[in-house]
Amino acid sequence: MSPQLETIIPLTMARLKFGLGATYELGYELKAAGAGKVLLVTDKHLWDFQLIDKVKKVIEDEGIELAIYDQVHVEPTDRSFKHAIDHVRGLAFDAFVALGGGTAIDTAKAMNLFTTYPADLYDYVNKPIGRGQPVPGPLKPMFALPTTAGTGSETT
Repeated sequence: MSPQLETIIPLTMARLKFGLGATYELGYELKAAGAGKVLLVTDKHLWDFQLIDKVKKVIEDEGIELAIYDQVHVEPTDRSFKHAIDHVRGLAFDAFVALGGGTAIDTAKAMNLFTTYPADLYDYVNKPIGRGQPVPGPLKPMFALPTTAGTGSETT
């Protein structure tokens, strides 16, 4: 008798919204997720294009408290991650918003992890470089607003 093979593979993932005006729904989505205090993680150069101001207004118009970390380092390193994590150490957020490319999104994911489950940076980094500890539980909701085409970070 041959083994039965699975023929249906479900894919469960976060909702994706895209299209003209999708950013204006961010405040609603944050409220629906129960967020009262949010950290916006971004690149300081996006101030020049008024993108940070736009997202800031959308969030604050819903009465949500907002903190901004705009010191994202292009192609993050362990040092840039440590800087970002140290910047918010001891602070609590209900959700994270990443505005930018893969670097902003990856940095926001790290900040989410280390503010939710404080540890040494290398605790969660894969072996042999780190200790390879599993993430202990669920993280806070995170919303990504990619500004570049081709980044894959928003889907992981």
